[in-house]
Amino acid sequence: MKKFGALLLFACMLAVAGCSRGPSEAQVETAYREALARNDVMGLLRNAVQIEKFQLDKIEKRENGVYEATVTIVSAAHVGPLSVGGAKQTTLRLKKVGEQWVVLQ
Repeated sequence: MKKFGALLLFACMLAVAGCSRGPSEAQVETAYREALARNDVMGLLRNAVQIEKFQLDKIEKRENGVYEATVTIVSAAHVGPLSVGGAKQTTLRLKKVGEQWVVLQ
């Protein structure tokens, strides 16, 4: 019975520790892409801009469950005969809403 209690306590500690972690790189990228889609009113960005690389540089916890993620995004844009692109470093503010991480505006 003592072993069962110790295992249960250990499992609870792991569950609580897992809840306090911030978003993973994949979750940050998903939240970023969903924010882009929400803000792409007429679908122009989806057809013109390609994200070639998404890299999470660092993530820091702020107050009220908000995380700041510094990311580097390498993209290329094609509008008619023009092509532009490059790397851009930006900071995203994320918060967990329900089961999903969302980028705050």
